[in-house]
Amino acid sequence: MTTFETVRRIIARVTRSSEADITPELALKDIKADSLHWLQIVVGVEEALDIEIDFDRMREMTTVGDFVSYVDGCRKQ
Repeated sequence: MTTFETVRRIIARVTRSSEADITPELALKDIKADSLHWLQIVVGVEEALDIEIDFDRMREMTTVGDFVSYVDGCRKQ
């Protein structure tokens, strides 16, 4: 499973959305998620990929693709 597929699956599960609606171009602000949802998404990704995410860096990201790129960078460290 790719990083994008993992992130998409977790976002869809937490927000109860369709995976088909979550694309790399989708703006993070357009995902119907509150701060608790985002915390669950970040923790879910951390656990699924055995990485540590800097929650404050999320503010710098604008799309799902940005988040996936950041996660990929964390995986390589």
